Amino acid sequence: MKARFGTAGIPSEYKGKTSGVAAFVASLGLDAFEYEAVRGVRISDEEAKTLGEQARKHGVKLSMHAPYYVNLGSSDPKIWQESLQRVRQALHATEVAGGEVVVVHPGYYGSSPNEAIANVIKAISSLQGQGHVKLGLETMGRLSQIGSLEEVADFCTSFPSFVIPVIDWAHLEARSLGHMRSKEDVERVLDYLDRRLGDREMTELHCHFSKMEFSSRGELRHHNLDEEGFYPDFSVVAEVFVKRGHPSPTFIAETSNTAKDALTMKETFSRLLDATRTQ
Repeated sequence: MKARFGTAGIPSEYKGKTSGVAAFVASLGLDAFEYEAVRGVRISDEEAKTLGEQARKHGVKLSMHAPYYVNLGSSDPKIWQESLQRVRQALHATEVAGGEVVVVHPGYYGSSPNEAIANVIKAISSLQGQGHVKLGLETMGRLSQIGSLEEVADFCTSFPSFVIPVIDWAHLEARSLGHMRSKEDVERVLDYLDRRLGDREMTELHCHFSKMEFSSRGELRHHNLDEEGFYPDFSVVAEVFVKRGHPSPTFIAETSNTAKDALTMKETFSRLLDATRTQ
């Protein structure tokens, strides 16, 4: 069993060029990096290519988070087309870098959830077939957002060669209004994905992790792993993954202390894995 751990965005400790960040995270003992293009895809092809070369050299798995300004469910043709273009730009840059997945927030329900879902499906149909990079649709934390666990699974089954799930455990904590805290809660998520998606998507499950503060409408803000009173607890999630033996999950720390928290997750996971091997 080989789990990967990495940072969402460039760690604050790193001051060099973007193309050198893979070597930096590897020097820390991490082996994944998610480039945050959340305010626009601004990396040149040349820089993306160099980043990819360095990532492969240092054994770092690359992914990219597409811009936040994306609403594939929008009924406004201008917003929908602009959203589509932003995702295309992210797919292209990730393809050039040799990355594996572009993480996307699907959008919002608006006044017509059925129409919004149909618009997301239309967008995915337009995006597929343009390269080898997978479209990773993320489970979302606000009740107004498209991206329940069930909806993400539906998109994956509709486009099995293109769409993969991105499980944000903090978002699931918020969307469930606090029901992502026990091993049974985590088991329920993985059991559902196993039933719906089978071994293919589950072999290398891409995950985001932080703690979460929420209200009755869902997500409010992310918190670091050492902040008390917020959930989920990574040790609980890790224990379930280790027990089940899911191969090759990737955990991306989405906190303000990305490198520190990614290393904390790695250490926790390794300790639990070592404990099972000695039993």
